[in-house]
Amino acid sequence: MDFGAIRLTIRRKLENGRLPLERAARVFGRSPAGEACDGCDLTIGTGQLAMDALVRKPGKRAVRLHLRCFEIWTQERYSLLRERQQPA
Repeated sequence: MDFGAIRLTIRRKLENGRLPLERAARVFGRSPAGEACDGCDLTIGTGQLAMDALVRKPGKRAVRLHLRCFEIWTQERYSLLRERQQPA
């Protein structure tokens, strides 16, 4: 995986609302069932850890991410929120 490209993809998804900016209310690690990662769009494969982040938004399902994509999502969320709080 090219983590620089994944970081940019996740950042874009945060900016356009495809990934939530809200902090996860609960996070679960589990064995994957062959689903795609919401961060990088690649399949979370056997032997990898799938992270389910539950965000408190009505009608939203859990965000499914590779462990590394979860870490990048968390970093980019904080970065984007800080940028938005700074005066122009």
